[in-house]
Amino acid sequence: MFDIITTNLLYLLILSLPILLLSTIFHHLPRHRTTTPCPQSYPLIGNLIGFLRNRHRFHDWVTDMLSTTPSLTLQVNGFLHLSHGICTANPTNLHHLLRHNFLNYIKGHRYTTVLHELLGNGIFNSDGDMWSSQRKVASHEFKTKALRVFISDTVRLQISNSLVPYLLSVGNCTVDLQLVLKKFGFDNICNVAFGVDPCLLTSGVKDPKCLLFVQAFDVAVEHTSYRFMSPLPVVWKLKRFFNIGSERKYKEAIETVNEFAMEVIKSKETQIGDKTNEDLLSRFMASSWDMGFEDEERRKFLRDIIISFILAGKDSTSTALTWFFWLLDGHPHCKHMIHKEISMLMTSTHHIHVGYRPLNTLAIHSNKNSRMYVLLVWDM
Repeated sequence: MFDIITTNLLYLLILSLPILLLSTIFHHLPRHRTTTPCPQSYPLIGNLIGFLRNRHRFHDWVTDMLSTTPSLTLQVNGFLHLSHGICTANPTNLHHLLRHNFLNYIKGHRYTTVLHELLGNGIFNSDGDMWSSQRKVASHEFKTKALRVFISDTVRLQISNSLVPYLLSVGNCTVDLQLVLKKFGFDNICNVAFGVDPCLLTSGVKDPKCLLFVQAFDVAVEHTSYRFMSPLPVVWKLKRFFNIGSERKYKEAIETVNEFAMEVIKSKETQIGDKTNEDLLSRFMASSWDMGFEDEERRKFLRDIIISFILAGKDSTSTALTWFFWLLDGHPHCKHMIHKEISMLMTSTHHIHVGYRPLNTLAIHSNKNSRMYVLLVWDM
């Protein structure tokens, strides 16, 4: 018995010595001293310990570290120092990155690899000419008055035909407002992007394929977030290679998303020239005919850009509205001011023209809400 214990301890000591030696050597090696602080980082393991301890409160953890650095900028070291990153909340740095020198800072292989199955070469996962072409098309379409009118009409119909009837139907029962607004937001963005209504808030007959798409999209987005939060990317990459576990479910979800998207695109191709189709897909499709794509290339291009816009509008709308109503509930005087402003407007006119914004009080409180509870807390 003693020999077995002694042997095990000897093996453990032999295995531990190289790690301790490497850690000591690495720690005492002369290194280039960067002016960018790197809190809670250790030799070999980088920020892994702090990350694992604060994974459940990741954004709060990063905010805490940034607040302790005078420059609001810090360096992030990965496991074995195989990857490095810079995290900044400095307005000057952000202006430099996102405005003055945006094209110089590509998204990088780690970012695009994580999102490739879901977003493909969409506007949020591409660089260079591909990004420029999509931005040019999107920028042109979003500046048109016709699209703004279509979006306004879509939201108005969803409110009157889905949201209000649903809230009236529950009566005095307690509801999960965030879940309701999430369904409302998804219905809206699918109408605007695809011209398809999932009818998540209505009690009518629902298209089974559309419901499968909604469920698959949620799974795909959740798993993409899991990939980003994985401390060791090699784990999910091995799962993907062997097609097991969560990566297998992710692959199945992506196949469902792709199948539904391609089906809608092919359906829209048979309706070319129909001016009643004002959704984003129909508009991008009309713009893509002169871009030199083959049929399958064009469909893939359309699929990527539309899925990107659905991702952008899926949760941001519900998050903004949830925080807004939560803040209003805690500030009755603000709620009274907004109600008074809307009531005065409704007595003077029967409708609000697109582009005309007389709701100053509502706009002020909405802007305050966006500043206090930022929708995109992490921009990479």
